[in-house]
Amino acid sequence: MKKSILLSAFILAVFMAGCGTKSTYIQTPGTQAVNQADGFKVGKVNDQSGFQFAPNDADAFNLADAMTAALGTALTNHGLTGAGYSVDVNILAYSPGNAFARWLIPGAGATLLSVEALIVDKNGDQAAKIPVERHISAGGGFTIGAYKSIFGDVAQEIAAVIKNPPKAR
Repeated sequence: MKKSILLSAFILAVFMAGCGTKSTYIQTPGTQAVNQADGFKVGKVNDQSGFQFAPNDADAFNLADAMTAALGTALTNHGLTGAGYSVDVNILAYSPGNAFARWLIPGAGATLLSVEALIVDKNGDQAAKIPVERHISAGGGFTIGAYKSIFGDVAQEIAAVIKNPPKAR
């Protein structure tokens, strides 16, 4: 009985540690705080990751298009839509990973998405920067499709950070 409890605790710890999202909010020095009431729209999304799907890959999709759609949905879900600011996103790194490999060996086959979101005002000046990194490094069947759903996770994190930026000290 004691061994099964320890094994269950270990498995739970692996699954809990298998996913993570890191983000910060960096106000551009010398600029006014972003006014949420002005609203946000999706701006330019640039794929700088260098990732290429294999030719003939049935799961292939355009990374910039996936991020654009996910961010538009996230801004709407958080009630942040408007035209005061645009949110430009640079996709810095992407790896689709492999759910079967994550199931066999936690940490192997990790899905990763690293972006830098830039909040740009109407004058084209950067008001803030939000770097976000999300990784899924453990799990099995329930992480199938993470190669696409990770875009929604990162977009929701960007919108959440915009909605609740850290207070100035």
